[in-house]
Amino acid sequence: MNDVVEILKDPATRAQYAKLSAEYRAAFEWRTRWLLKAHTYQITPAGDWWDIWLLLAGRGAGKTRTAAEQLGWWAWQNPNTRWVVAAPTSSDVRSTCFEGDSGLLSVIPSVLVKDYNKALHELTLINGSLIKGIPASEPERFRGLSSTAAGVTSWRLGNTFRMLGT
Repeated sequence: MNDVVEILKDPATRAQYAKLSAEYRAAFEWRTRWLLKAHTYQITPAGDWWDIWLLLAGRGAGKTRTAAEQLGWWAWQNPNTRWVVAAPTSSDVRSTCFEGDSGLLSVIPSVLVKDYNKALHELTLINGSLIKGIPASEPERFRGLSSTAAGVTSWRLGNTFRMLGT
């Protein structure tokens, strides 16, 4: 990541950066901050050979933060896409995945958020992407979902994985 710091020291690069909109500068700063502080295991594997990324770790390892950072970034980088976040209960979806200290609303810059519907567990970005939270306690709600990717926050959610696969 030192390469990024060196690149930004270049006056021509800084001039180009200054021309970016406030939203794109916020997105760049968001991602750079995360990549500079993330542990190696919190960064997605290189390449496109993988379909599932499992973070198997104990309490305090940063799984929720990692999921929020990565899913939020994917939603930003892919305008007008749909994303799913699952947690054991509706309360977990809201209080941990969306509103928690490491949740989506704490990591995604507010300038990139168009709307957050607490009741429906829906976060809409200004680029048209939608992040929908669904409680895994209701696995039938996953049936027929059309989404780009899903983030599941508990490995004990077998029915959720089965429904996502249909």
